[in-house]
Amino acid sequence: MKRPIAALALVSALALSGCAGDETFGNLATGQITQGNHKALDVSILRVAASDFQPLSSPEALAKVQPIVAAGVVDGWQEGPALATYPNGPLEHRVILRIKVTHPLKGIDTEGSNSNSMIYVDLFRGAVVRDDSKKPEEWLPKRSLEDFEISIPAGTKAMVFAADHLPYEGAVIKPGVAFSDEAVLTSPPPQGLVFEDQTLVQRKSAGGRALVGGIEPLDVAGTGSGWAEPKNMDDLISRLKGNGFFD
Repeated sequence: MKRPIAALALVSALALSGCAGDETFGNLATGQITQGNHKALDVSILRVAASDFQPLSSPEALAKVQPIVAAGVVDGWQEGPALATYPNGPLEHRVILRIKVTHPLKGIDTEGSNSNSMIYVDLFRGAVVRDDSKKPEEWLPKRSLEDFEISIPAGTKAMVFAADHLPYEGAVIKPGVAFSDEAVLTSPPPQGLVFEDQTLVQRKSAGGRALVGGIEPLDVAGTGSGWAEPKNMDDLISRLKGNGFFD
Protein backbone atom coordinates (compact mmCIF):
# COMPACT_ATOMS: atom_id res chain seq x y z
CA MET A 1 0.00 0.00 0.00
CA LYS A 2 1.30 3.45 -0.85
CA ARG A 3 1.55 5.72 2.15
CA PRO A 4 -0.13 9.13 1.61
CA ILE A 5 2.51 11.81 1.14
CA ALA A 6 2.06 15.27 2.58
CA ALA A 7 3.54 16.83 -0.55
CA LEU A 8 0.42 15.70 -2.41
CA ALA A 9 -1.98 16.59 0.38
CA LEU A 10 -3.08 19.99 -0.91
CA VAL A 11 -6.69 20.94 -1.46
CA SER A 12 -6.56 19.64 -5.04
CA ALA A 13 -6.10 16.13 -3.64
CA LEU A 14 -9.70 16.21 -2.49
CA ALA A 15 -10.73 15.23 -5.99
CA LEU A 16 -9.85 11.68 -5.02
CA SER A 17 -12.79 11.61 -2.64
CA GLY A 18 -15.27 11.49 -5.49
CA CYS A 19 -15.10 7.68 -5.55
CA ALA A 20 -17.34 7.48 -2.49
CA GLY A 21 -20.49 7.37 -4.57
CA ASP A 22 -19.41 4.23 -6.43
CA GLU A 23 -20.24 1.81 -3.62
CA THR A 24 -21.82 -1.14 -5.43
CA PHE A 25 -22.66 -3.35 -2.45
CA GLY A 26 -24.01 -0.56 -0.25
CA ASN A 27 -25.54 1.78 -2.86
CA LEU A 28 -23.96 4.56 -0.82
CA ALA A 29 -25.70 7.93 -0.67
CA THR A 30 -23.40 10.61 0.68
CA GLY A 31 -23.79 14.28 1.53
CA GLN A 32 -26.85 15.73 3.18
CA ILE A 33 -29.38 13.01 2.34
CA THR A 34 -31.39 12.04 5.39
CA GLN A 35 -33.95 9.36 6.16
CA GLY A 36 -35.78 8.98 9.42
CA ASN A 37 -33.44 9.99 12.23
CA HIS A 38 -30.31 9.08 10.28
CA LYS A 39 -28.10 10.80 7.73
CA ALA A 40 -26.26 8.68 5.21
CA LEU A 41 -22.63 8.02 6.00
CA ASP A 42 -20.18 10.07 3.97
CA VAL A 43 -17.11 7.86 3.69
CA SER A 44 -15.61 10.18 1.07
CA ILE A 45 -13.93 11.89 4.01
CA LEU A 46 -11.70 8.79 4.32
CA ARG A 47 -11.11 8.27 0.59
CA VAL A 48 -8.54 11.02 0.11
CA ALA A 49 -5.46 9.14 -1.11
CA ALA A 50 -4.89 6.54 -3.79
CA SER A 51 -3.85 3.09 -2.60
CA ASP A 52 -1.78 0.55 -4.53
CA PHE A 53 -2.63 -2.87 -3.09
CA GLN A 54 -3.84 -6.35 -3.95
CA PRO A 55 -7.45 -6.66 -2.71
CA LEU A 56 -8.50 -9.84 -0.94
CA SER A 57 -11.66 -11.55 -2.11
CA SER A 58 -13.46 -12.11 1.20
CA PRO A 59 -13.67 -10.85 4.80
CA GLU A 60 -12.21 -14.12 6.09
CA ALA A 61 -9.23 -13.83 3.75
CA LEU A 62 -8.50 -10.40 5.18
CA ALA A 63 -9.07 -11.60 8.75
CA LYS A 64 -6.55 -14.38 8.19
CA VAL A 65 -3.69 -11.96 7.45
CA GLN A 66 -4.55 -9.16 9.90
CA PRO A 67 -3.60 -9.65 13.57
CA ILE A 68 -6.58 -7.69 14.94
CA VAL A 69 -10.24 -8.07 13.96
CA ALA A 70 -13.06 -6.54 15.99
CA ALA A 71 -16.55 -5.16 15.57
CA GLY A 72 -18.20 -2.48 17.62
CA VAL A 73 -19.56 1.04 17.37
CA VAL A 74 -17.88 4.34 16.60
CA ASP A 75 -17.12 6.10 19.88
CA GLY A 76 -15.80 9.29 18.29
CA TRP A 77 -12.81 11.01 16.68
CA GLN A 78 -9.75 12.78 18.04
CA GLU A 79 -6.71 14.69 16.90
CA GLY A 80 -3.87 12.55 15.63
CA PRO A 81 -0.27 13.69 15.25
CA ALA A 82 1.10 15.98 12.56
CA LEU A 83 4.21 14.64 10.82
CA ALA A 84 7.08 16.19 8.89
CA THR A 85 7.27 13.86 5.90
CA TYR A 86 9.55 15.92 3.69
CA PRO A 87 11.67 19.10 4.11
CA ASN A 88 9.97 22.51 3.98
CA GLY A 89 6.58 21.08 3.02
CA PRO A 90 3.13 20.93 4.63
CA LEU A 91 2.73 18.52 7.48
CA GLU A 92 0.92 15.21 7.13
CA HIS A 93 -2.01 15.30 9.53
CA ARG A 94 -3.51 12.16 11.04
CA VAL A 95 -6.88 11.58 12.68
CA ILE A 96 -7.83 8.87 15.16
CA LEU A 97 -11.09 6.91 15.01
CA ARG A 98 -12.20 5.36 18.30
CA ILE A 99 -14.19 2.13 18.08
CA LYS A 100 -15.80 0.67 21.19
CA VAL A 101 -15.44 -3.09 20.85
CA THR A 102 -18.55 -5.21 21.26
CA HIS A 103 -17.38 -8.31 19.33
CA PRO A 104 -13.67 -9.13 19.69
CA LEU A 105 -12.91 -11.61 16.91
CA LYS A 106 -9.13 -11.83 16.78
CA GLY A 107 -6.15 -10.43 18.68
CA ILE A 108 -8.08 -8.53 21.38
CA ASP A 109 -7.35 -9.07 25.07
CA THR A 110 -10.75 -9.35 26.78
CA GLU A 111 -9.65 -10.49 30.23
CA GLY A 112 -7.57 -9.18 33.11
CA SER A 113 -6.20 -5.72 33.87
CA ASN A 114 -4.98 -5.22 30.31
CA SER A 115 -8.34 -5.96 28.70
CA ASN A 116 -9.26 -3.58 25.90
CA SER A 117 -12.75 -2.39 25.04
CA MET A 118 -11.57 0.41 22.77
CA ILE A 119 -9.55 0.32 19.55
CA TYR A 120 -7.91 3.44 18.15
CA VAL A 121 -7.55 3.52 14.36
CA ASP A 122 -4.91 5.80 12.83
CA LEU A 123 -6.06 7.37 9.52
CA PHE A 124 -4.84 9.94 7.01
CA ARG A 125 -6.69 13.22 7.56
CA GLY A 126 -6.44 14.39 3.98
CA ALA A 127 -5.69 17.70 2.34
CA VAL A 128 -4.44 20.86 3.97
CA VAL A 129 -5.51 24.38 3.03
CA ARG A 130 -2.84 26.34 1.22
CA ASP A 131 -2.22 29.69 2.87
CA ASP A 132 0.67 31.63 1.32
CA SER A 133 0.70 34.05 4.25
CA LYS A 134 2.04 31.22 6.41
CA LYS A 135 4.85 28.72 6.21
CA PRO A 136 3.76 25.39 4.64
CA GLU A 137 4.21 23.58 7.94
CA GLU A 138 1.59 25.94 9.44
CA TRP A 139 -1.11 25.10 6.88
CA LEU A 140 -4.14 23.56 8.55
CA PRO A 141 -6.16 20.45 7.63
CA LYS A 142 -9.11 21.00 5.32
CA ARG A 143 -11.28 18.67 7.40
CA SER A 144 -12.12 19.48 11.01
CA LEU A 145 -12.88 16.90 13.68
CA GLU A 146 -16.51 18.00 13.44
CA ASP A 147 -16.50 17.07 9.74
CA PHE A 148 -15.47 13.52 10.67
CA GLU A 149 -18.03 13.36 13.48
CA ILE A 150 -20.81 14.42 11.09
CA SER A 151 -19.70 12.16 8.23
CA ILE A 152 -19.32 9.00 10.36
CA PRO A 153 -21.03 9.72 13.68
CA ALA A 154 -20.77 8.07 17.06
CA GLY A 155 -22.96 4.99 17.29
CA THR A 156 -22.24 3.81 13.75
CA LYS A 157 -21.62 0.06 13.64
CA ALA A 158 -18.07 -0.65 12.51
CA MET A 159 -15.59 -3.46 11.96
CA VAL A 160 -11.84 -3.04 11.78
CA PHE A 161 -9.22 -5.42 10.37
CA ALA A 162 -5.83 -4.07 11.40
CA ALA A 163 -2.33 -4.48 12.76
CA ASP A 164 -0.62 -2.79 15.67
CA HIS A 165 0.51 0.64 14.61
CA LEU A 166 4.18 0.96 13.69
CA PRO A 167 6.23 4.07 14.50
CA TYR A 168 5.50 6.97 12.17
CA GLU A 169 7.92 7.43 9.29
CA GLY A 170 8.06 11.22 9.63
CA ALA A 171 9.11 13.23 12.66
CA VAL A 172 6.18 13.96 14.98
CA ILE A 173 5.84 17.75 15.10
CA LYS A 174 2.51 17.85 16.93
CA PRO A 175 1.67 14.79 19.04
CA GLY A 176 -2.12 15.00 19.02
CA VAL A 177 -4.15 13.56 21.88
CA ALA A 178 -2.11 11.36 24.20
CA PHE A 179 -2.95 7.69 24.70
CA SER A 180 -2.89 5.60 27.84
CA ASP A 181 -0.33 2.81 28.12
CA GLU A 182 -3.10 0.24 27.56
CA ALA A 183 -4.45 1.86 24.39
CA VAL A 184 -4.50 -0.26 21.24
CA LEU A 185 -3.44 1.96 18.32
CA THR A 186 -3.90 0.22 14.98
CA SER A 187 -3.31 0.71 11.27
CA PRO A 188 -5.85 -0.81 8.85
CA PRO A 189 -5.15 -1.81 5.24
CA PRO A 190 -7.33 -0.23 2.52
CA GLN A 191 -10.05 -2.89 2.98
CA GLY A 192 -9.78 -2.81 6.75
CA LEU A 193 -12.72 -0.56 7.71
CA VAL A 194 -16.37 -1.51 7.22
CA PHE A 195 -19.41 0.45 8.42
CA GLU A 196 -23.14 -0.22 8.53
CA ASP A 197 -25.19 2.64 7.06
CA GLN A 198 -28.53 2.96 8.85
CA THR A 199 -30.15 4.80 5.94
CA LEU A 200 -29.54 1.72 3.80
CA VAL A 201 -31.00 -0.49 6.55
CA GLN A 202 -34.17 1.62 6.51
CA ARG A 203 -34.47 1.74 2.73
CA LYS A 204 -33.98 -2.02 2.35
CA SER A 205 -32.50 -1.31 -1.07
CA ALA A 206 -29.58 -2.92 -2.91
CA GLY A 207 -30.84 -6.37 -1.95
CA GLY A 208 -30.92 -5.39 1.71
CA ARG A 209 -27.18 -4.67 1.82
CA ALA A 210 -26.22 -1.96 4.28
CA LEU A 211 -22.44 -2.40 4.55
CA VAL A 212 -20.10 0.30 3.25
CA GLY A 213 -16.35 0.18 2.85
CA GLY A 214 -14.54 2.99 4.64
CA ILE A 215 -11.18 3.57 2.95
CA GLU A 216 -12.04 1.59 -0.20
CA PRO A 217 -15.39 0.40 -1.63
CA LEU A 218 -16.35 -3.15 -0.73
CA ASP A 219 -16.58 -4.00 -4.42
CA VAL A 220 -12.89 -3.25 -4.98
CA ALA A 221 -12.26 -7.02 -4.91
CA GLY A 222 -14.88 -7.66 -7.62
CA THR A 223 -18.63 -8.01 -7.55
CA GLY A 224 -18.42 -11.81 -7.31
CA SER A 225 -16.32 -11.73 -4.17
CA GLY A 226 -17.27 -12.79 -0.66
CA TRP A 227 -17.69 -9.16 0.37
CA ALA A 228 -21.02 -9.08 -1.50
CA GLU A 229 -22.64 -11.76 0.65
CA PRO A 230 -23.04 -10.30 4.18
CA LYS A 231 -25.88 -7.76 4.15
CA ASN A 232 -25.32 -6.09 7.50
CA MET A 233 -22.87 -6.05 10.40
CA ASP A 234 -24.51 -8.99 12.15
CA ASP A 235 -24.12 -11.03 8.95
CA LEU A 236 -20.46 -10.03 8.69
CA ILE A 237 -19.78 -10.96 12.31
CA SER A 238 -21.56 -14.30 11.91
CA ARG A 239 -19.62 -15.04 8.73
CA LEU A 240 -16.28 -14.48 10.43
CA LYS A 241 -17.27 -16.50 13.48
CA GLY A 242 -18.37 -19.29 11.16
CA ASN A 243 -14.88 -19.25 9.65
CA GLY A 244 -13.24 -19.66 13.05
CA PHE A 245 -12.58 -16.04 14.04
CA PHE A 246 -13.67 -15.40 17.60
CA ASP A 247 -11.85 -14.69 20.87
